[in-house]
Parts: sequence; structure tokens; C-alpha cells
Amino acid sequence: MERQQTLLAFSLLALLLLMSISPIVQPFEEQENESSEVSARATTTWSGTVTLTSDYFVNVQDELLITSCTSVVMSPGIRIYVDGRLTVQGTSTCPVVLSSSSTTGDHEGIQFNASSYGRGSTVNHLHIEDAIYGMTLYGSNPILNNVTIFNPDRVGIDMFGSSSPVIRDLHVEQAGRSVPFQNDWRYGIGLSVGAGSTPIVQGAYFTDHQLRGLNLWGASGGIYRDIVMDNISGSVLGEAAGVWVEDSVPLFEDLSIDKSDTGIIVRHIDDSGYTRAVFRDVDISNSMYRGVYLDKNNHTNYTNYETADFTNLTVQGTGSSGATSPGIAMAAIEINATGAWLENVLVEDASSVGVRLFFVDSSTTLRNMTIRDAGEAGQGAHSAGLSIQTSYFAANLEDIEISGSPGPGIHSSSGGSLQGYDWNLHNNSEQGLFIDSATVVVDGLSTANNGYSGAHVFDARYITISNLTSIDDGALGSNAMEQSGLSYQKSNDLETTSGDVVCMNCHIESSQGHGVYVIDSVDLWLDQLSITGIDASLPAMYVDNGGLTLGTQGGRFNLLNANIEHESSTQYALYIEQAAGTIDGLTLQGNHSGIYWDANHNGNFPSTLSNTELIGSECLKLINHPDLGGYGNTIGNDCSGRIWVENSDVNFSNLNDASGLHIVDLDASSVMHLHQPNNIDLTIANIPSGATIDVAWDVTVWVVNNRSNGIPNAYANVSFTQFEPSVSEFTSDLGVVELTDFIAQRWTNSGASTINDVTVDCGYDSESNTTTTSFDGDKVMYCVLELDNQPPFLNWTSPMDGDVFPSQGQVLFDAQQSWDLDDDPLTLTWTSSLDGVISSAQSTAPFSVNDGLSGIILSDGIHDLTLEVCDNAVHCVSETRTIELTNLAPELNVSFSPAVTQWNELIMPQTGTVTINTTGTFDPEGDDFACMISFGGYNRQGTGWGNQYVCPELLTYTFDHYTDDPPASFFLNVVAFDEVGNSDTYTVEVKLYNEMPTSAFTLERNGTASEDVIFFNGSSSADPENNPVSFEWWSNVDGTLMVGQGIENISWNGHLSRGVHQIELRITDDRMDHGGQMSVVSELITVDNSAPRAVIEELEMFSDLDSSVLIPFSANGSGDFDSACFTFPSDGTWHCSENEPAAGSEFLQIDWSSDLDGRLTPEDEDWLTFETRLSAGTHQITLTLSDGINPNVSASTTLEIAESAPALVLDSPANGSQFASSDLIVFDARQSVDYDDDAFTMTVRTFDDASSSYLAILTDVSTSLVHEIQLDAGIQDIQIELADETGKTRFESIELVIIPSDPVATIVTPTNLDSIDPGVAIVFEGASSDADDDLVVREWRLHQLGVQTSVLSTQSTFTQVFAPGSHHVSLYVQDARGASSEQHINFTVRSSLPELVQTSLFLSQTEFVSDERVTLEVSVQLIDADGTTDDVRVDIVHNIQTWTFNLTDDDGDGVWKGSLEFQPSGVGQPSFKVIATDGEGDSASVDILYTPLKVIEADGAGFMSTGVLVGSVSIVILVALLITLQRRRKTAKEMKIIDSWGVFGDGMEEQDEDEEVSQEEPDLDWDNV
Repeated sequence: MERQQTLLAFSLLALLLLMSISPIVQPFEEQENESSEVSARATTTWSGTVTLTSDYFVNVQDELLITSCTSVVMSPGIRIYVDGRLTVQGTSTCPVVLSSSSTTGDHEGIQFNASSYGRGSTVNHLHIEDAIYGMTLYGSNPILNNVTIFNPDRVGIDMFGSSSPVIRDLHVEQAGRSVPFQNDWRYGIGLSVGAGSTPIVQGAYFTDHQLRGLNLWGASGGIYRDIVMDNISGSVLGEAAGVWVEDSVPLFEDLSIDKSDTGIIVRHIDDSGYTRAVFRDVDISNSMYRGVYLDKNNHTNYTNYETADFTNLTVQGTGSSGATSPGIAMAAIEINATGAWLENVLVEDASSVGVRLFFVDSSTTLRNMTIRDAGEAGQGAHSAGLSIQTSYFAANLEDIEISGSPGPGIHSSSGGSLQGYDWNLHNNSEQGLFIDSATVVVDGLSTANNGYSGAHVFDARYITISNLTSIDDGALGSNAMEQSGLSYQKSNDLETTSGDVVCMNCHIESSQGHGVYVIDSVDLWLDQLSITGIDASLPAMYVDNGGLTLGTQGGRFNLLNANIEHESSTQYALYIEQAAGTIDGLTLQGNHSGIYWDANHNGNFPSTLSNTELIGSECLKLINHPDLGGYGNTIGNDCSGRIWVENSDVNFSNLNDASGLHIVDLDASSVMHLHQPNNIDLTIANIPSGATIDVAWDVTVWVVNNRSNGIPNAYANVSFTQFEPSVSEFTSDLGVVELTDFIAQRWTNSGASTINDVTVDCGYDSESNTTTTSFDGDKVMYCVLELDNQPPFLNWTSPMDGDVFPSQGQVLFDAQQSWDLDDDPLTLTWTSSLDGVISSAQSTAPFSVNDGLSGIILSDGIHDLTLEVCDNAVHCVSETRTIELTNLAPELNVSFSPAVTQWNELIMPQTGTVTINTTGTFDPEGDDFACMISFGGYNRQGTGWGNQYVCPELLTYTFDHYTDDPPASFFLNVVAFDEVGNSDTYTVEVKLYNEMPTSAFTLERNGTASEDVIFFNGSSSADPENNPVSFEWWSNVDGTLMVGQGIENISWNGHLSRGVHQIELRITDDRMDHGGQMSVVSELITVDNSAPRAVIEELEMFSDLDSSVLIPFSANGSGDFDSACFTFPSDGTWHCSENEPAAGSEFLQIDWSSDLDGRLTPEDEDWLTFETRLSAGTHQITLTLSDGINPNVSASTTLEIAESAPALVLDSPANGSQFASSDLIVFDARQSVDYDDDAFTMTVRTFDDASSSYLAILTDVSTSLVHEIQLDAGIQDIQIELADETGKTRFESIELVIIPSDPVATIVTPTNLDSIDPGVAIVFEGASSDADDDLVVREWRLHQLGVQTSVLSTQSTFTQVFAPGSHHVSLYVQDARGASSEQHINFTVRSSLPELVQTSLFLSQTEFVSDERVTLEVSVQLIDADGTTDDVRVDIVHNIQTWTFNLTDDDGDGVWKGSLEFQPSGVGQPSFKVIATDGEGDSASVDILYTPLKVIEADGAGFMSTGVLVGSVSIVILVALLITLQRRRKTAKEMKIIDSWGVFGDGMEEQDEDEEVSQEEPDLDWDNV
């Protein structure tokens, strides 16, 4: 029951809620069903949730009231139109929200139409989400407070038709960020103000916009205060900027812009309108291209007024790490083809030039500007803090500080003119001020701690620098030019009357190199220069004009009022090489060498040295001066040297020697002229033969009368006794003749000449006189003439003869300079031929006629005016002049646009219009007059005057040479004439030139990526005269895109590299006078990075695959348009750029994967094509490409993989291999694999021709082992079967070529180099073989030197005894094919020593009777294994008797026997020995047996004592021991010889290292045995 009650309560509550909102919701639901439009009547209130599916209209008399917390949900494309009043009552905690009902389409917000103007629409706390346009205003003025607009596609608030809303606290986010495709540029604007609109905006925040935060255009204005914007970037079809001002006049205060492509752009486009944007307190940071860009759309049509005015501007981080894309900035501030005022400016941390000026003039002023850490290193003008190029004279820089630039502080080049004051350029990496072919005028230039010179002037004219200070400059310089404080190079190479290069009041201190360094520069004026603190190893100032050698190159430098302080024991303060110049007022200080001046230069210009105190260890050294003059020089007390003059002509006036002790030293090729010298002691001068020194003085001659008044025009003749010619002159108006610099005395190597005398003869009015004096110094001579009273002198200054004055014009009469030689009073009488006496008075005071004050009237007409001047002695003089008073012609005062040149030439296009301003033209009498244009030498008619005496303020004429060329020159006359017929003409010479073509183009493209084709249409370009044109499309990123000819062909389509492009269309025509000129129009275009494209190439084989198949995968068709095609495989068709992108090809990360097997390619390897196997099963193969910028792209395909039989991988033998029948063939299938991981075996079979079947040679063997087999000769067909445990089998076949084998001869015994005991029967055993079993010959061969080889045996095995010595035996075998093999051995049969067996010695008797003959029989056993002993004998010695006889072994039993008839005489013990000798000579082996014999007397008595017997026995033993040792030594040597023989050697080979070692062993010392 309780549950039912609860449900009932909730049902009633829901019903009440529905009833409460039904009046709001129900009408819309009904009308939505009936009509596509919804209309409100009277005051309509919305609250809760309102859904609009069609446009809603607030009619002109109606009001729509939207309460707080209301949510208005609008269908795509729906807009609320306000013709009446809109009131939105949102609050900060509960705003009104307008949103879209769709995620794929946006609504169009609110539109205020012009009829809503003044109807009091007020919007508070409104949120607009997902609109194409948030608000659109046409001529309306709502009040908008706290409006927030999220994600507008095109414009947050869009104004047209002179709208004038008040906007407070506007917030716009992400304008244009969610637009998938743009068909024009107008997407992503926060607030757009156009078509004369003038809002007041107080507080606005614009963030994350694609195109612009504020966009002003079309003569709009307004006030914008407290504006903040950030991240305005990314538009491709338009220039992204925080603020864009075009042909408008807004005021901005407190503006902050961060992270915009360009912070502010002010552009003047329409010359019929006016652009002037005023900015106060602006802070711009982290711009990508420019912080501020001020320009005119047509850069060739300069606007000479200020289109922008900035006060308190800060531009920081342009192109820095905080920018959207760092490092691509163009300038922090750029002014191009327009004027601007920038005051209190800070530019800091820019990756390109801080301020760039181009095509500007004096309408541009930069005041109180600081530039820090701006410039791009190594980029010329763009490395500077401030650069200027191609300007009219001249932009103003006032109170400028620039530091920290990687290049110069200021870079002025290519006609970039500057003027200003107070420039502080310090701590820049290159020059403080760099001038190249430009004009600069600056007062107050301070440079310090710059890497190169403080100021450098190159190839420039009209340079004026005043009040310069350079301190500690040049520390980073690598040459003298860069290390100097102030440097000039080719600053005028030809002396003219204009174009001087001037440095006035310039101070150089402590530079790394010279203070001033001048190379090949003339018309250089250094006035009040001071130099101090220069390195002692260098001259303080260095001048070298030796490079000016071409044609008329050359001229003089000028050093005026300079002060050089230098401390150096070896260097000059001033060093001049091959230069002419003017030095005046030079002050030298310090200890140095003085001045060195070599004037050997091109052009032989004269030089001067004046008003200089000469000091130093060498004082002054002059060389090769063709003409050196000067005055006022002093040889100072600090001059420790002398005046050196070499090959020079020197003329000094007022040369003074402070001490009178200095020597003037001339060489034989020099002359010196001293005018008015002081304290110069020429008696100590060095004057060699051929040299002279002249001393000269001045003569002043006065011709006076008896009243001491100078007599004008008196005759004076001045003559000299020597050296000088006489001079005749008439005196001046004062009665004086000045004669200066006449030689009074000459010094040569023989001493001084006599002093000249001077004589004056004078005369006037038949009176004459003469006077003479000695010319030993300056002389004043008076020649007095006694004259009678003379007529006065008439001096008439106004009017002049021929003067013409307007009718009744004022005329001044002035003869006040008239005077009388006798001091008589003068009377002046003025008479007119028309009006009689005009005035007569004893006065010389001037007066005027027709002035309305004097009462004197001079009538119109031609007057002969006579002035008579008389003194009181009635001496009169007169003069007559003619003047005219008449009606005068009008006076022209005209100016031309375009302006005429300084040579009064009008130079303009041959289809151009000239405008002549006649303001200021007047008629002296005020008559009416007319003005018109006429021509001279021209085939066109003038404008005529329409028979109206009217002078238009502007006269215009348009030249029409579209198809013909004009004359080379003709004359244009501006004529002003009055009704009387008087006329005035102003004539200019006209030179018409063929105009350059005008370039223009539009852009069309379907996307913004590098893969999208771009179309540039330049068909709107034109040539005014229809001349044939040539054109070039150019990109600052990709270079030249296209070159072509013909207006009709000016288009280009293709692809551009990713990046921001400045696209230029450059056009010229075929006119010779346009050679090298281009008409250029440019546009910035952003090309986005293209996303990669992934494609898996489908192959026919994909339909039948198993796990053993090596599958070729290819991404053919894939790629990235930001990579060049040459970076892809050569075979295939890839998605790539034909040309290398300007920034280089992107690196693609490529991943192939299977949902079963995982990644298919190695990590960190990016393969577009590869081969691999897949496991059995169904695979989803995925190719993923990533360029690291865009989201990854993928392609997939499905492959069915069946299980497979084992796969044979046979590493050996290779198919087609060749083997011998004797080879063991290795079967290596260890790499074989079963891709299903089944166990498997291998069976190898060979085809048997006899049975026509395969016979197994390996059966079910494991492939994990290596198997070896031999095959019969022939072509063997081998079948290999792999069988796995599941029964799957795979058969593979190979073919092997088996060739018959050669026999192999093998000797088993004896082995090579065997040493065999003597007498042993040697067993010769062979193991020869032939795999083909066809041996036919076997021979054991004995090889002997000098003896034919013999066959020992043909058996496999036999035995034979060999005599001692070395023997060479071979085994030779041969098969049925004739192939053979032979093995050789060497062996040695050792020799045996003869050995007599002591115990076997038998004598038939050992004791004999003296003189008794007996037969002595002897036998002894001899052991000699080799049986080579053939000499066994017996030696018996008894006293002086000796017996020798041989023993023999006739039966070969080893017992040697023999007998001797023996008859000893005398008693004693005969020596009996048996000697066995084996060999001959010293090398023979000997064995000896001793035994004692005894001879007794006949009676049988013995006499030998025991001691003698013992001694005899001992001797016998010793001798036997010695013989034994000798035999052993010989045996050892024989064995060493045998061991040294080779297999086929003859025992005579060279001894090897072992033998050498053995030779070092000590021989047996027989003396100590």
C-alpha cells in the first residue's frame, strides 16, 4: 500500500512539472510540425531547454528574452535572426548556453540585422558552443557582456555594415579547430570587424584559433582594450595572426599575444582608403614567423605615411623554443613598403633579425628601441639586430640600443638608408654598425665590446656619422679590418664633389686592432677624430689606398682636427700607404714613431698637412709626394727625429721649429718650399746635390694719395732681383695689391743664396712713384702719389640694368656704396627718361618708389634711369640703366606626381598618368589666368584650356602608348597665361618607360597536406603594354617550381614540400631596359605534413599457402608524400614525392604483424618488402606505418595457412655439384625444418638404372646429424624424402656429377726418413687404392743418381735388405684410364762398426822361443751386421821386427782365420793386435784386439816383471777405450746426416736450423778423454 502511494505521489509531481513547462515547449513543438520557420510575437521568454530545428526570427517590433540557465539546442545550419531586441539574462553561475544538437553539424548562432540598431539588445553571460558563426552583426549595436564562444568553425563574432557594438569580457576558444575541410581561408577567427564597423571592446580573450584572434578590414575602426590571445596558428589558406588590420584605423590598448604565427599584421591594400592602426602597451611573445609585420600588399607601390603607430611595444621569443615551430622566424618586427612609428620598443630573443626594414623612408621612425639577442647566425642581414635594405632616404632611428646579435647590431645594405641619433650598439658578435652600399646619417653612435669593428663602411657614399664612441671593439675579428674600431673599405673609390663619407667627432678607444683602418677609400672625411689605447704593436691609424689602380680611381682622404694618443716604441701613430690626403689640425700624443706617409697613388692628387705638431722618434717621414702643401705645422720639442723628405715636392707655410735644432733631411729627388718659416735652422739641413729649399715671404703694396686713402684701380708693378718674375696689377677698391709666397732666398748643397730685393712702381692719373726694399721677411710697401681732387666713385646696387617690375610695382633705389677719394660730400641725382628727376639729395641713403610711403611714383613703361654722383668740387660721374614696369605674366608654382628628378626630368610609365599640382601659381597683378598642358617634340596633343581663364589646382594627363613605343624623350610644358597675353611656362623633359608587368595569382587546392595538389593561377597577371613575358614560380623552401613564357601560361600545379612557403610569382618582359628586373608578388602558404598511406599488395599465391611457404610481403602502394621516391625500393609503385622534400625525407616506422605470430619483422627494422613464413592457421596480417607526426595508419589482409610437410634445407651437397668417386660426400640437412614442429626423418635414395628404381643409401636417418657416402662415377639422380610423424612427406631431388677417381699410391712401410738397422730385411708394404677399382700397374721403383731407375717389385708387399746408406724408393700406380699416382720415400740404412770378440781370439800359441820358427795360427770372431768389413789383419811388432798378415772369412761364418810363419829374435813381449777395418781412409771404422805374446830364451826362463806386465795391460785397456769412443762419435755423426735427408733428397740439402743448432754442440774433446 505504501509503495502504491509513493508511485501516485511521483506521478502527480511529474504531471505538475509538465504543466509548468508546457506553455514554453508546446508552441515550438507544434510549429515544428507545421512549418520550417519559427516566429515570435511580442515578448517571448525562453527558459529551461529550448530546441530549434529551424531558423528563429525576432521581428523588428518584438523582443526575445532568454533567462539564466536556459539551454538552447539548435540543429545544424540553424540561426537566430534579430531584427528587434534580444535580451539574454545569463549569470556567471548560470549562463545561457547555445549548443548544437548534432555531433556532425554546427548551428550558425545569432545574427543581428541592421534593423536591430538602437533597439537596446543586451546579452549577458552567454555561452555559444559548436557554431559555424557565433554571432553575426550587420549594422547593429548590441551590448555584449561576458560572451563565451567555444569552437566556432569560421568566426566567433563577425561584423559588417558599420556595426558598433559594445563588447565586454569576450572569451573565444578553439576557433576553426574542428573543421575537417576548408574550401576558403575564412575559418578560425575570434572577432572579425569589417565594412566600416567600429566596436568598443573592453576585455577579450582569444585562445587556440586557427587563423586570427582579431581581424579588421574594410575601413573599420574601433577601440580595443585589455585584449589577450594565445596559440593563433595553423591556417593554410590564410596568414595566421593574432591581430590583422587591413585598410582600417583602430586603436588598441593593453594587448597581449602569445604563440601566434605572426603576432600583428597591418597591411594596406586599397590606395583609395586609409590605414592607420594605433597600438599602446602591446606585449607579443613566442611568435613563429614575425611578432609585428607592417606592409603594403603591393611591395612595389610604396605608401609614404605611417600606417601603424606603436607605443610601449614588447616583442619576445620570436622563433624561439616557445614558438609553435621554432627556428623558422623571418623577423621579430618587419616593415615593408610602408611607414610606421614605433616608440618605447623592446625586441628580445628572436631566432632571426630583430627588426627588418625594406622599402621605407623618413615616414618610418623607431624611437627608444632596445633589441637584445636577436638574429640568426651566419645569415648575413638576418643575423643582425636590425637590418634595412632598399629604402628611400631615410628611416629614422632615435635612441636605439642593440646587443647580443650573432651578426652586426645594424646591417644597412643595398640602398638601405638610415638617419637618426643616439644609437648604442654593444656586445654583438660582429660589427656594431655594418654599412654596405647604403646611406646612413647618425648623430651619437656608441659601440662597445662588439666582436668586429664598431662601425664598418663598405662601398658606400653619403655616410655621415657624428659623435661616435667605439670602445673595446674587434675582439672576435680574424683580420685587421674586423679588429679595428672604425673601418672603411672602398667607401668611395673616385673623388667627386658629392657623396662624402664623414665621421665627425669620433672617439676610438682600446680596439683589438687599429683604431681606424682605411682601405681603398677616398672622399673620406674624419673630423675631430680621437684615438687612444691602441695595441703597441700596431699603428693607431692605418690608411692604404694602394688598391685604387683602375682608370680614374683615386682621390684623397681628409683627417681634420684629429687627436691620436699612442704608446709604441716601434710603430707610427699614423701610417699612410699609397694615399693622397688632407691632414689639418692633427694632435699627436704619447711615445711613438710619429707619421709615415707614402703618397705614391693613382691620379697624382695633391696632399696637404697643416696645423700639426710633429713629434715622435721619427717625427715625419714623407715619401713619393708629387705635391704636398700645408701650413701652420710645428716641429715639437718631443720630436726626437728629423723631417725626412724622399722623392717629394713639399710646400709648407708657417713651418715652425719649437727648438730650432731639428734637421730637415732631403734626398736628391726632393724639393722644399718654406713660406714664412719660423725658427727653422737651414744651416743644419741635409740638402744633397739636386735638392733645394726655398724660403718665401709675402709683399703687401699700398698705393695711396696725399690723404693716405687707398687709390682704387691704380697701377702697381712689383719686380724682384732674382727667382721671381715681375708682377703688374691694378689695386683693389681699397687701393691695395696682395702678393703672397714669393721666394726671397734659396738653399742648396752649396749654402744660401743672396736675399732678394723687391721694387714697386706705381701710377695713377699721370702721377707715378717708385720704392725698393730688401726681401728678408714679410713686407708692407707704400707707394704714395700726390693727386689733385678726384671725381667720386659711383657704386649702384639697385635696380639692376634690365630689371622688370610689375605694373606699379615697388622699386628700390640704392647707391649707398658710392664714395669720394678726397672725402668730399656727395650729391646723388636720379632721373627717369619718362618721369624726369625722381630724386636729388646730398645723401647716399637708399629709398623706394611706388611703396605708398615715399610719395614717389614711377609710371609703367620702359625707363632709362640715370644716376649722377657729384662732389662739392663739381666733379661728377654718372651711369644709366634701363628698367621696365609692365603687366607681368602669371608665375607658375607647380609640383609633379610622380615627382621630377633633380635634373628636371619626368620619368614615368608609358601608360601612366601624371598629375600636376598648380597650387601657389599666381598673377602678380591679380589678373585672371588659365593653365594648360602642351608638348614639344611629341606626337600627342595637350589637354587644352577650354577657353576659360581658370587654372585648375590639378592638371592630369594619361599617356597611352599601349601598342607603340614613345619617343626617347620629349617636353611637357605647363603654361599659365593671362588675358593680356602674358604667359609663364614650366618645362620638364619627359622620358616614358615601358612598365614592368604586374604579377598576381590565386591559390586553389583541395587540402593542406604535402600530398595534395596545389594550383597557382597567375592569369590575373598582366603587362600594361602587352609585351611578351617570362615568368618563374619560386618557393623559398623548394626553390624554382616552374619557368615559362606567356601570360596565358602563368599557372602551376604540383606538390610542395611540407613547411611554410613564401611563394613568389616573378614576371619580367622581353624589354632590354628591364634586364634583371622582376615584378614579384608573394604569398605565405603552409603545407602540412602528409599522413602515411598503408597498402598490402595482394598476390595470387596468397590463395594457396602452407606453413613452409616463404611468403613475399610487399607494401607496394604505401608510402608518405614527405619522403622522396628514391628512398623507397626501386621496384614497385610507391606513395611518395618525386623530388626530395626540402627538409629531407621523413623516416617511416613500419610494422608488419600477425595476430597469431606477432611482429613479423625484426624490432628497429622498417621493411617495406620482406619474406617470411607463417604458422598454420588463419592470420590477420596488419601493416602499420608511422611518420612520428600523424596518427598511425594501417592496412590488413587475411591469410589461410595450412600445415606443411618438413622442408628440406640441404647445406651439402649442392644440386649439380661435382665429386670424385673417391670423395666422401657430406649430406648436411641439419637446417631442415618442420614448420609445424613435427618430428621427421630423412631417406636418401639413388636411381639404379638396372632396376629403374631408387635404391636407398640412407634410410630414416636423422637430419640433426651429418652423413657421409660415396657414389659410383656417373650422373647420380638423388632423391631425398622427408617424412614427419603425421605422415606428411616431401620429396626433393638433386643431381650430382661423380667423376672417376685417380689412383692413390700409398706406402705403408717403410716410412719416409726411416733409419734402418744395418742388415735388416726391409718390409715394403703398399696400400694403394682406386675408387674405381681399375688399377693396372704397380711398381716399386729404386732411384739412384746417375743410374736408370729400376723396378724392385710389382707386388703390394715384399722384403729386401739394403746396404748402408741413403736410398730413394717410390711406389707407382696407374689405372686403366692412364691416370697415375706415385709416392716417394727416402730412408737410410745405418752402417755397423766392426767388433772383434775378445773372447773368441785364438792363437795357436802365445809364448815363443827366440829365433824359433813356428806357424802361428790365429782366428777371431768378427761381428759386423752390415757385412761391409773386408779387411782384418794381424800386426806383430817385436823389437825391430814386424809381421803383418790378413785374416779371411771364407765360409762367411764370421770367424776370420789366418796363419803366419813366425820367428821372433830376442826375448821380450811382442805387440800383437788384430785390426778390423770397415771403410777407407780417415773415415774408416777400426776395431783392434790386443793380446800379449812372450818370447823367451831357448832355455825357457822369463824376465818380465809383474810391474811391467801390469803396465802393459793398462796401456792396452786405455787404447781400447779410446778406439771405442772414436767409433761412437763417428756413428753419431752418420745418424745426423741421415736425419737431414728429405724424402726425395740425395742427402746433400742445405743444413736446416736443427743442424745449425747441432753444430753448436761441443765436439768430444779427445785430449781429455
